[in-house]
Amino acid sequence: MLAALITVTTAISFSGCTNNKEAKKDSSSIKSISTKDLKDKIGNKDWIVVDTRVNDAFNGWKLDGAKRGGHIKEATDFSANWLKVESKGKEKILEKALKIKNISRDKNVVLYDANGKDAEAVAKYLKKNGINNIYKYDVKQWAADNSLPMENYSNYQMLVPPSFVNDLVDGKKPETYTNNKYKVFEVAWGEESKDKDYLKGHIKGAVHIDTDEIESPPLWSINSDIDLQKFAQKNGLTPDTTIVLYGPDPMASFRIAAIAMYIGVKDVRVLNGGTAAFRNAGYKTETISNPKIPVSSFGAEIPVKKEYIIDINKAKEIIADKANSKLVDVRSWDEYIGKISGYSDLKFMGRPSGSTWGHAGSDSTHLEDYRNIDNTMRNKDEILAMWKHQGITPDQNLSFFCGSGWRAAEVLTYANVMGLKNISLYSNGWYEWSANPKNPVATGEPKFK
Repeated sequence: MLAALITVTTAISFSGCTNNKEAKKDSSSIKSISTKDLKDKIGNKDWIVVDTRVNDAFNGWKLDGAKRGGHIKEATDFSANWLKVESKGKEKILEKALKIKNISRDKNVVLYDANGKDAEAVAKYLKKNGINNIYKYDVKQWAADNSLPMENYSNYQMLVPPSFVNDLVDGKKPETYTNNKYKVFEVAWGEESKDKDYLKGHIKGAVHIDTDEIESPPLWSINSDIDLQKFAQKNGLTPDTTIVLYGPDPMASFRIAAIAMYIGVKDVRVLNGGTAAFRNAGYKTETISNPKIPVSSFGAEIPVKKEYIIDINKAKEIIADKANSKLVDVRSWDEYIGKISGYSDLKFMGRPSGSTWGHAGSDSTHLEDYRNIDNTMRNKDEILAMWKHQGITPDQNLSFFCGSGWRAAEVLTYANVMGLKNISLYSNGWYEWSANPKNPVATGEPKFK
């Protein structure tokens, strides 16, 4: 028995050594590129530069010791984090991403990171897919030289990384946070006592928000301004209190983010990637219930930002202004053309006549066209290219809608992050529009798809 054990142990040891040598070989086979050479290659059609870091760093956050946030100008993204996601159809999703980003076998591919690990992980994946002309680069070198161009999103701070939230609740002052009072909310549909995700474990100090606190059936319309004021006071919101929102389904947190902006909260943040991002980063959660701490007054007359959420009359004005505006439908293609309603409690099918399809996802609970596989925000350039195909441009007055505002609120926030100015939410959306037979409805395929 002892001899057998020794034999097995020895075999495992040799196997481990062999694997380590192979890993080192794979790593050393990736050529490094200098800053000077990389600078010369940018814009060359035979070369492509890829940011392999977490999405937040690409957007603008200074992470892993980089002196500047954002990405190298003209770089695309393919995060090593995406390779860790367990998702149905993962390989097809990643292959589609490679195609969209033009990361192919005929390109010289520069993979950069800041931690010495992300580029190697992506390189291994690319080699498995037949992409072998790979170089690696430490972006900290680029970020240290202010003469070298980097890009970030105008309002990147609205989407926060897990490290921001963890530092915040630990009493630190994370990047972009200059306030001295904040609140963290986990958002989901349903009461706290029935929310398995919140009970399983939530961010330290996080208070539960049920989306029923701000909307009501049967049309799931946003509650009145008076009721929204009560919601704000009940949850301790004021214009000057920073709020951080997250949830197991990120869409719900964006729904509340839009409401918070509308009523007048100045500093609204959403955790990019939701609960999963925080847990996957390895940060601790707690299971104790955190009660709501109300305030006697919101501190301003609601709504402060009235133009952020529009009513049906304004939506009709936007449709009528064909030269400068678009009412953007953030529903699935089948919902848009009237093949399905998208909701079990909604029988009417179609779209507001004159609205423009803005892409969404596979159904009413998904938003794949705007998210990476890890549920973080998709690359700005890809979103704009997707819109351009539909005749949607960032200089237009854009109002987003879906069924009752959830999907559209997420896209509205992304538009805000990207720095678009004339944007709003037609929150009551198709539920409200279809409820009145006098409102013009269209079905079938339009000119653009």
